[in-house]
Amino acid sequence: MGSEQQSGPAGVRKLAGAVSIQDVADAAQVSIATVSRVINGHQLVAIETAARVRAAIERLGFRPNRFAQGLMTRKSKLLGLAVPDLHGEFYSSILRAADTAARKAGYHLLVTTFDGTGKPAAEGDELISSLPMSLLDGMAVMITEPNSRALEYIRTSALPVVMIDLDPSGGDRDTILIDNTTGAREATEHLLSATPGSNLRFVGGPEANFDTVQRSRAFMSVLSERGITLRPDQVRFGDYTMEWGRRWAQEAASAGALKGCAVLAGNDEIAWGIMTAAQDGGLSIPGDVRVVGFDDTRLSTLTRPRLSTVHMPLAQIGTSAIELLARRIADPQASPEKVRLSTSLVKRETS
Repeated sequence: MGSEQQSGPAGVRKLAGAVSIQDVADAAQVSIATVSRVINGHQLVAIETAARVRAAIERLGFRPNRFAQGLMTRKSKLLGLAVPDLHGEFYSSILRAADTAARKAGYHLLVTTFDGTGKPAAEGDELISSLPMSLLDGMAVMITEPNSRALEYIRTSALPVVMIDLDPSGGDRDTILIDNTTGAREATEHLLSATPGSNLRFVGGPEANFDTVQRSRAFMSVLSERGITLRPDQVRFGDYTMEWGRRWAQEAASAGALKGCAVLAGNDEIAWGIMTAAQDGGLSIPGDVRVVGFDDTRLSTLTRPRLSTVHMPLAQIGTSAIELLARRIADPQASPEKVRLSTSLVKRETS
């Protein structure tokens, strides 16, 4: 039975059916070191000997211990991906694509989160302690705010690193940047086409967040170019949640400022919260309130009416991060590469 134990080579007790590297070495009449060299593709083994080892591996059904291989070769085939959060479709889309790309490149992906805000971290929340760094061949890190604690570690680490959403000073790291500006400008100009500039609003995430900064600046720049004097209430910052969008819309409605306005939301979740609060208050979309989100997550096609939004290449972020990382591991001396991904407005029913 599978749970029974039996004596293996050299009297070692093991589970029935479990084949060790010693079993292969005995069957091929070679040393364990020779088996290891064959498994890892070294050229120091004679052709006839290597063939005998491979035949023993096939006959016994041996499966190498990848962890042990990593210790011997110093290549674990493990990549790390650190992001500020795992909540929502935004991160889910990136992670799915990164995992697929990692497997395609022959790696496994370990994922962690870290507090990217610079606030005191909960126990175990530090980036350095959240992944087994000594076992990773490389890692990709999404930095969303300038005071992230991860920055100093990344700048001094000898580990191959790809930075997402941040252009490091010195340009000595592989980097993925998203062009938030183009999409935000397109969305703002689209809203201006049917709504007076004084009635436009930007409702974004955290004020220091890199994406928020770029999107809000694009919004304000378009209004300024049109000669529109911006009031403080036209640009608001909060967090990237539906709850924040709902709360802002309820406050605006209480002040009589929601009906007749057009909103560029910092992401699709904020937009959904605004839509829900507006509809709960008896307002129609887009009749009374026009809304454009950002990211083009799956949520944008599930809302009713369907959400106009700025498309963010989420899957490409994950794929590019892994491809850059695999390239860096394969060629540590390659020049740093900077990948720029574009954004664009997707017009649907809410605007």
